[in-house]
Amino acid sequence: MANSKHILITRACEYIDQNLAKKITLTDLVNYTQYSERSIQLIFKKHLKLSPFEYIEEQRLLKAFMLIETHKKQKTVSHIARDVGLIHLGRFSVKFKKRFGVSPSNLSKA
Repeated sequence: MANSKHILITRACEYIDQNLAKKITLTDLVNYTQYSERSIQLIFKKHLKLSPFEYIEEQRLLKAFMLIETHKKQKTVSHIARDVGLIHLGRFSVKFKKRFGVSPSNLSKA
């Protein structure tokens, strides 16, 4: 979770953490936090230096990395990608490798 003290960041990150496997929309964050779309976007940029969607993607990639390392042989990479809400495996693999310097399949074999 983010280390910011802003209540919006705390609440939004709580929602995101609990719903990573689902599609998360800005409307979902508006409904959960009771802040406007614009406020959410501005506060995320100010406190996290990321848009809400960049933050969500980063959290998904981090969780996928952790799950791949934890469940190397028990779960396939595609299963883990779905578990964290990343359904386009090609894009997932490209973004994962760009973020961590190793492909998800190579990490699962290490």
